[in-house]
Amino acid sequence: MIHSIKFNQGNHYIRPLTQLLSEHLIQAYSSDSWLDQLIYVPSHPNRIKERSFCQTKTMTNHLLKNLRQHLGDQCPQQARQNPLRKREHTQAQHLLRRKDRLKSKTKLYEVTAPIAKHVALFDDVMTTGSTIESCTKLLLNAGAERVDVWVIARTPDKEK
Repeated sequence: MIHSIKFNQGNHYIRPLTQLLSEHLIQAYSSDSWLDQLIYVPSHPNRIKERSFCQTKTMTNHLLKNLRQHLGDQCPQQARQNPLRKREHTQAQHLLRRKDRLKSKTKLYEVTAPIAKHVALFDDVMTTGSTIESCTKLLLNAGAERVDVWVIARTPDKEK
């Protein structure tokens, strides 16, 4: 489904995926305090031009809409301009092998605006974890005290 969203304009799959994630999050945070801000892992502007949209931004919008219905004022905020920006256009990650992904540059992203103390970092798929790890470190260095990671899917490790 995620592949179809990213490469075949399968936007109709976004709603059920974000609905399932929001239901899971509502249960997971039932005994914990909700975070202040939701930040998505952005695509580079060149990739957005190729696809004609940023899937993580679109998914985030749907996810927040679902959460707002249940949480009201407790719902995490989303800045008008995502405070995380991808600085360099790189080869698509799905085309790289695991070891090549792990070797990729770590300074591909930057924080361009103030962030809250408790944030969630959202991405559609976590493969090696290198993007999530890099972005989490940036957010912590920029002032976040806690970064929760939200993903729709996790790819299995195929290489030993």
